Amino acid sequence: MEAAMEKEYRELRNEIQAEETADIWREAYIGTYASEKSKGVYRFSVNIDNGCMTQPELLYEAHNAKWVSLAGDMLAFPTERQDRAGTCFVSLTDHRASLVGEILEEKDTPCFILQEGAFAYTANYHDGTVMIYHMGKEGPEAAGRIENGAEAGCHQIILHGPYVMVPCLTQHRIRMFDRTDGFRSCGAVRFPDGSGPRHGVFNASHTLLYVVSEWSNELFIFEVQEDTFLLRQQLSILPEETGSGRKKQVASAAAVRLTVDERFLYISIRGQDLLAVVDVGGSSAAVLEHVPCGGEHPRDFVLTEDERFLLVANRFSGEVFSLERDRMSGRILGIRSRISMPEGVSLAIRQGSGSMKEVI
Repeated sequence: MEAAMEKEYRELRNEIQAEETADIWREAYIGTYASEKSKGVYRFSVNIDNGCMTQPELLYEAHNAKWVSLAGDMLAFPTERQDRAGTCFVSLTDHRASLVGEILEEKDTPCFILQEGAFAYTANYHDGTVMIYHMGKEGPEAAGRIENGAEAGCHQIILHGPYVMVPCLTQHRIRMFDRTDGFRSCGAVRFPDGSGPRHGVFNASHTLLYVVSEWSNELFIFEVQEDTFLLRQQLSILPEETGSGRKKQVASAAAVRLTVDERFLYISIRGQDLLAVVDVGGSSAAVLEHVPCGGEHPRDFVLTEDERFLLVANRFSGEVFSLERDRMSGRILGIRSRISMPEGVSLAIRQGSGSMKEVI
């Protein structure tokens, strides 16, 4: 009886998958810290028409795969084995993850990975290094290393023309390196002591740089001309009222995303478990609203391709929430879906067709 029911279930699942239109379902990926309930990189599907999500399933087992970087069909994420750590690259074809290669040349797993063309860059918070990898015909190979000093708190890679920009949280600066000249150090964007710049994002023309600080919970907006950065505005992203059990000292800003129309920024705030919505479409930026993220400790979030929904990974509560946004006003309309994902901390969504919807 159980075998017959299982067969019927599989047939139904395959039938539904075959009938579904690829126009509304997108495959998404989530990286996790290692725990008894989280084993690596998971995948799920999100409906971009109504925000519904399917329950995650394990895609690829890896220890402390705490960041996911998706570029085309290539998915990169941290991994570690015994006392060796580094980056793993897998190819996503036919809803499977096939190992392309991995390089384990770091002391600890990186916290951020960026892929561009044939190159990948990793930022390592613990030892202050940036690794550069080149994807050759036989797989990835190490192509360089940038040393920023022990405990520099490197937390992201930002590319700007010929420059690799590295936010060094504990050094209160974004260091710049020329990738056309052997990654030569060529200056830094400096921040006030105690600020802790964590993540940043450029507008499309690279004339504005938005940086969020983890320690001071501020947004810094710079006007940019090639390698010159002029601070235009600095503002707090925390609520003016810190009541209702929220304390300013436990707030810790994390991720920042800019909408395609460049009118709104979204910033996750751990500790207070909020998303700050910032209007940047006028002559000066202003916080529009603060909304609950649904769970606890919003480490990362992403926008769907039409920017109607935000998916928020909450590490401590082990949940991912889908929040609907009004694309005209920028405001959050409410929670539309929730799935369980212990230790989930980083998200990526495949654009266009190519989802795998689960029957649950």
